[in-house]
Amino acid sequence: MSNLTPFRPNYHLIGTKGCRSKMRIAEWLTYAGIDQLKQLHRYYGCEQTDQHSKHELICSLLRQISKKSYIHNLLEGCSTTELRFIELITLDPSPAYTMEELLAKGRAALCGEEGTPRSFVVAALKKGWLFPGYSHQTQYLYHMPSDTREQIQQAFVQSYIPFQQSNSPSCYRDEENQMVYDLQRFLQYLQQDIVKLTQDQAIYRQQCKQLLQTFAIPEEPIKSGGPRFGFGRMYHLYPNRFSLLYDYAYYEKYILEEEQGYLGVTSVGSERCSHLGVQEGKQLYRFWIRLYRRPIPQLPIILRWIGLLSYPNWISVSAIYQAVSPWLKPFYYETEKSLFQKIMEMLVHLGVGKWGEENQEAYFTLTSNGIRWMHGVSAFGEQTIEEGFIQPPK
Repeated sequence: MSNLTPFRPNYHLIGTKGCRSKMRIAEWLTYAGIDQLKQLHRYYGCEQTDQHSKHELICSLLRQISKKSYIHNLLEGCSTTELRFIELITLDPSPAYTMEELLAKGRAALCGEEGTPRSFVVAALKKGWLFPGYSHQTQYLYHMPSDTREQIQQAFVQSYIPFQQSNSPSCYRDEENQMVYDLQRFLQYLQQDIVKLTQDQAIYRQQCKQLLQTFAIPEEPIKSGGPRFGFGRMYHLYPNRFSLLYDYAYYEKYILEEEQGYLGVTSVGSERCSHLGVQEGKQLYRFWIRLYRRPIPQLPIILRWIGLLSYPNWISVSAIYQAVSPWLKPFYYETEKSLFQKIMEMLVHLGVGKWGEENQEAYFTLTSNGIRWMHGVSAFGEQTIEEGFIQPPK
């Protein structure tokens, strides 16, 4: 167990990049045409004012949308599919979207239900939650005002505050940086020992067991029975954590499955072995996102929810599941709950979060690395791993 005090930088919301293109709604209104301002004025039922004065229209609109109940009332009136679309455009930290990206988010929000993706975009423009670009370079991009985004995020998080606690649970697991240390141990093991592979390209069971016992976080070799596929190239042969380590090392060309039936470390792997650090952990996290996006397509928004709810306090795991379960869909033999358990398990293994337990309740919070990585890495920007990579070797 660890009693280290978590690193807590002064971020208002995790995952929001700072860039000049993210303007507040007052600035966006100044670039809006008078017809759009009139339409917004009518939509929000603003007080009567000079319809020919852009300044008067903007002031009237700002008075209306600055009310505390403004966001809450709008969200209350949204359907389930509309809320899913709002989550997708609000929790994605991208500063701007193309129409194609917005329509893709609309399709994702529908989840197979009847409806037209374009209707979500039209509604967001009508409410002033999206604005078209005002310059020649940005005229085909759509932006969400930064303060609107923050207010909606706060409204989403608000209902989960009762499930948070500032005190650490009586016991908790913290594996921060252990994944990188075990990657180093794996490469060192290959440097020092001869590792022969079976016809399936797997490390022989007894040697694999010996290797796994040298790790800071040991695992047992998997037992035969039950389906295992979809979560990596070697997922069918190795336990979850080592499967990810192995796949990452193979993808980065740190290891080589030789034609003669041996597993060895490459010159790249030997060089990296002595220079592994926290940055490698971040790369492992990014690789995991790419790998798990194939069986869990909505992993990016699930991670954004986890990042928002798990900082700066601990939050009950059941509350996290409540927030993300609409984005989980069964994957062959995996249920929504088992997929969620896999995500949480791997976030702990990757050193992104800590898992605690108290009074028969499970809790989760971000580690110092988790705060930095969830702030610095947008899972929405990580492309799904190439399909050819996850095909098991023949």
